Amino acid sequence: MLIGRRYPVDVIYLDFQKAFDKVPHKRLLMKLAAHGITGNVQKWIENWLSNRKQHVVLNGCFSEWRDVVSGVPQGSVLGPLLFIIYVNDIDDCVAGRILKFADDTKIYHMVYSEEDVRALQFDLCNLVEWSKEWQMLFNADKCRVIHMGCNNKLAEYHMSDVKLECVSEEKDFGVIISEDLKYEKQCSEAVKKANRMLGMIKRNFIDRSTGTIIPLCKSLVRPHLEYCCQIWSPYYKKDIKLIEGVQRRSTKLVAGMQDFNYSDRLKMLGLQRLEERRMSSDLIETFKIVNRKYDINPELFFQLDEGDRRGHDQKLFKKRFRLNVRKYALWNRVIDNWNLLPASCINCITINTFKKHLSSELES
Repeated sequence: MLIGRRYPVDVIYLDFQKAFDKVPHKRLLMKLAAHGITGNVQKWIENWLSNRKQHVVLNGCFSEWRDVVSGVPQGSVLGPLLFIIYVNDIDDCVAGRILKFADDTKIYHMVYSEEDVRALQFDLCNLVEWSKEWQMLFNADKCRVIHMGCNNKLAEYHMSDVKLECVSEEKDFGVIISEDLKYEKQCSEAVKKANRMLGMIKRNFIDRSTGTIIPLCKSLVRPHLEYCCQIWSPYYKKDIKLIEGVQRRSTKLVAGMQDFNYSDRLKMLGLQRLEERRMSSDLIETFKIVNRKYDINPELFFQLDEGDRRGHDQKLFKKRFRLNVRKYALWNRVIDNWNLLPASCINCITINTFKKHLSSELES
């Protein structure tokens, strides 16, 4: 939202050194007690973490067994939760804005002036002090800075006397975020991954029946093209065509479908265009936000239309924007389709009910 208003913003992506392996057990238990986790539950967690050993195998040779005195067991449900509890207070030392999810952490700040730059650097220094105090050091060589927005000062930032690398793009939860917030690179990378999976299916499966190819494509190919599409949904025709082309080729793999055009193949196979599926995903996400299915304020994204118009009572107001960053963002591109939905669909109570009504509405 800040970038859409052309504000200069610096984002610093942070990277912990071997995050899940570095959590000190005694300090973790202390933080658990501070969160009110005591008694038998705390003792159970302590017993679960203690008396663990590990060794290394290389070319058939075994190292000696060593005690594991830090880290949370990976591959478990409880491990990531304990890590989150341990780093949960990291934002107490940050005056600006911080976003965190498990071991992925980033801080950002509008940088109009040198004072703003110093404020962001001060937050970075505080994070370094926190990491030293709690023995969760950052890997400064892997921390990155992205300068966004107009008239950005392109300031330099340091972490423990190491200058942070400035990059034009960074992968954020599997989505490639660029300094101009355009997603052509994300589209091309998604298509590459999907094409690799489609090639694997083509090489390894002789059976080309509908019952074999379609489930494989739905489970192995399509997820690459739809992962987080609410964020990076393409709006350039070339990108839309590029993504749709993967499904176009996948439907041709089905035996007997080569002589039909793409639209007929979709009808015969019971599939939708990926562009239509992205629209459905946008509407479902909007339903979740408007009905507070997430712990976020809907007013950060949408504004109710207070005009006296026919239709349902949750019509959203659509603003006009000059920049494509805001024009084609979820909170703007979805509004026309949302306002056209009938009241019976909008007034659903549960997400599953809304999905059923939406599917029926789009098929009609």
